[in-house]
Amino acid sequence: MSAISPSSFPPTQWTRIVQAGHGTPAERQAALEHLCADYWYPLYVFARRRGASHEDAEDLTQGFFRYLLERDLVAGADRELGRLRTFLLTAFQRMMGDVRQRDHAKKRGGGQEMVPLDTAEAESRYSSEPDGFATPEAHYDRSWAMEVLHSALGDLRDAEQAGGKGEIFAVLETFLSPSDVADADYGAAATELGLSSTAVRKAVSRLRARFRDGLRDRIGATLNEPTPERVDGELAALQAALRN
Repeated sequence: MSAISPSSFPPTQWTRIVQAGHGTPAERQAALEHLCADYWYPLYVFARRRGASHEDAEDLTQGFFRYLLERDLVAGADRELGRLRTFLLTAFQRMMGDVRQRDHAKKRGGGQEMVPLDTAEAESRYSSEPDGFATPEAHYDRSWAMEVLHSALGDLRDAEQAGGKGEIFAVLETFLSPSDVADADYGAAATELGLSSTAVRKAVSRLRARFRDGLRDRIGATLNEPTPERVDGELAALQAALRN
């Protein structure tokens, strides 16, 4: 396999991986927690769809990021994978196939630094996951797509709140959700905000444009070469994952 250099992934993602393998124990723990916060749930879903119990899926997910660094899988990853989504799933599948590592993970820590997960949230979210996907990989891709969407929406929410427009965003957020937009009512939103329908439509248009840009930024941060064409390709793949 060819090695991936530290510059191959976007700095915001790669720096966390590097930091997790170096530095003080506190720095390693912080880096692991950041990685886990961003990517643990799609991996948890994959493990559950592969037949793992809630407890085993939790342990596998917690142990994965430590495994990733201890086995130096980042340095040995194939450059052509190019997507953090694919890279993490490939490494996670490798870990699940490692009987010794799986058994070690079941020791619930085994003396290793563990990353805290909101396990109550995990099972609650998992219980509402739709059925009908053909493979665990398809479930993983859908969960990844939803995480990217939620992250982009959270970024926009934070920016609007920082700009003093949090209350307006809270009312108009429903216009950004594909699942809710059919029920969105411009007239009701205008009445609630004390604005004209025209002003609300302009505000929604502005938010949608910012959301699209933020979504592309989030997607680009998971690609080793985030050209517009590659971002388009990954966006299309995530849209397909949500439709399947």
